[in-house]
Amino acid sequence: MLLIGYKLHKHIAQALSRCCAAIHSAIDCYNTLALLQKPPCPHLVYSDIVEYCNFSEFKILKHLDHDLLSKEWATLTNRQVAKKYFKIECAKEEICHCHVEVARLQAWVDTDDADMCRAVAAHESSEPTFAAHLKGLQMQHRHVNDRLCMWLQQIYHLPGYCGPPPPAVGSVSSALASKSESLSATMQSLTRS
Repeated sequence: MLLIGYKLHKHIAQALSRCCAAIHSAIDCYNTLALLQKPPCPHLVYSDIVEYCNFSEFKILKHLDHDLLSKEWATLTNRQVAKKYFKIECAKEEICHCHVEVARLQAWVDTDDADMCRAVAAHESSEPTFAAHLKGLQMQHRHVNDRLCMWLQQIYHLPGYCGPPPPAVGSVSSALASKSESLSATMQSLTRS
């Protein structure tokens, strides 16, 4: 356990201390029965059990079943392959989560653009200075959202992408982009005067 990180070591020690009584009684039961075996099985000590890192070091397994260490799951290569398999399965699950997040990000970008357009339009006639300030913010948001849309388009074109389809060309974001360009021209004319 010396090569294990401090936090993990602490966590394992706490888990062992919670199960300490059960482990001690299991060891005591084993030791009583081990003496009755022919040939007698080795005597176990709690401190040795706690120090075992790998079940191949656990000599008791050799005495319980002669073929136990020859089982497929007992070989290091098979355990490593199984570990990699489960990592791949987790990665596939994570990709599904990413597809959901892509859809959420696309919806947020579209909603943000629409909200900014509505806010600017609502204040253009009544408060032109505030509307000009909002247009400046809209341009900043538009710049960030354009970058996000560019990255989202790259994600949509990935060979393994199977999430929700990208928005259609005539969707909210493209309509907002043309509205944003016209607002940009209006803002530039306002700042010059």
